[in-house]
Amino acid sequence: MRDININPIDNNGSIQLKFSFSGKRYSFNPIPGGDYKNKRDFKTAQAIATRIENDILADNFDKTLDRYRLIPKAPKVEYLVDLWDLWVDFLGLPERTLANHYRYVRQMIAKVNPKVLDTKWVKQWDLSPRTHRDRLGMIRACCNWGVAKGYLDANPYYGIKPPRKVAKEIQPFNNEEIKKILEGFDSLCPHYGPFVRFLLATGVRTSEAIGLQWKHIDFTRNEIVIKESLSKDLLGNGYTRIRKETKTGNIRYLNMSEGLRGLLLSLKKPGDTPDTLVFTAPRGGTIDADNFRERCWLKVLEAQGISYRQPYTTRHTMASHAIEQHISLTGLAYLLGHTDTTMVMKTYGHMINRPDLPDIPI
Repeated sequence: MRDININPIDNNGSIQLKFSFSGKRYSFNPIPGGDYKNKRDFKTAQAIATRIENDILADNFDKTLDRYRLIPKAPKVEYLVDLWDLWVDFLGLPERTLANHYRYVRQMIAKVNPKVLDTKWVKQWDLSPRTHRDRLGMIRACCNWGVAKGYLDANPYYGIKPPRKVAKEIQPFNNEEIKKILEGFDSLCPHYGPFVRFLLATGVRTSEAIGLQWKHIDFTRNEIVIKESLSKDLLGNGYTRIRKETKTGNIRYLNMSEGLRGLLLSLKKPGDTPDTLVFTAPRGGTIDADNFRERCWLKVLEAQGISYRQPYTTRHTMASHAIEQHISLTGLAYLLGHTDTTMVMKTYGHMINRPDLPDIPI
């Protein structure tokens, strides 16, 4: 019989023993919850490995591996949603964190309710490559924890690869489309005309424009400060919003053009206080981005014969016009609220310093 040498290995921080015997591979965690970097846990795992080696030599090997576990093997989990709940409960995350990606992944799992070893449902995901990768990564992490705790013998999602990221074509609005959009809003949804003009002129995120207050506009210095957003409250009913810092946590100051200054001055009313919202819904409340998109944005684009692009395209439009007008990359990154030019190059690199084809006589 060939000698078997078993050594503990690092499995994402936990301890795992892997070996082959009689044509079968074995892989298990001898100390559920153990830490590979913990000297006591590591030495205990080494002792268990030695015991397995001796039992094999003595023809007394326990193929179930139960004899070699430091504590009784955790009960098997049949459905992925049950393992997910155990994992999330173990993490002890704040409610606001749970209400974001963790909630969406659980909803996705619960809808299909796959068994923990059934990975076929992944092929049915209709998600963007980035979302696919992120959610698969979370499920992998859940199953890695399941292996470490003894609920699983191996991670069934380990070898699944996310789809290749396909670059999406940026389609900003051209000058003719901008003209049609503004005419459409003036005719069909005049209340939101100034709001759309502001989005196009500044390229701010929708939540930043929704949360803009008069105290953020200084007509003396002729500048707008963007430092907050009014984002959806993930713990709310879907309509409530909370005031928070911008997505990247940056503060930026935007110099107003003459046209933008005139637009904002025309909106200011005598009774407005510093905390009054600059842009509101038709009845005076906070703008709901989903209602705006469904009831006005889509309506105007259809009426004006413009192919649908989401309101976020106003941000791409400002950026593309800035590039065409030779605003520097660092300047554009600042206007968009990024700390460096990485995202600008990644998103708009195809527009920057684009060479002409050589002049070939054809």
